Amino acid sequence: MIYDLGYWRVPLTNREKHREIMRAIYSNLKSKRGEFPVISSRLFIMNAESDAFETWLYINVFADEAAHTQNAEALDRDQKAAMLREEWKSLILAGSFKAEIWTEFAPDLWL
Repeated sequence: MIYDLGYWRVPLTNREKHREIMRAIYSNLKSKRGEFPVISSRLFIMNAESDAFETWLYINVFADEAAHTQNAEALDRDQKAAMLREEWKSLILAGSFKAEIWTEFAPDLWL
């Protein structure tokens, strides 16, 4: 399994607009499940760390690297996803987005 994690900060002044755009982004993806080979996707919000922003995290799960690559390519081709991504970028704290790819290791050690 491949885990794609991304996290970013949202100014509290953009909180409601950001939640609306996240709903639109995930609604778009759900409507085209055949194009996006995500096994599961979850969103998390950390309680506001300050009076200025809150931190968001997504975790997307893919069967393997090929599925992750296929998903990235589908996102690049999808015009609505590109439009929503640009709107999303305008709502987050500039430079705050970070992404990481993790590969599952040693399920026999899971608790």
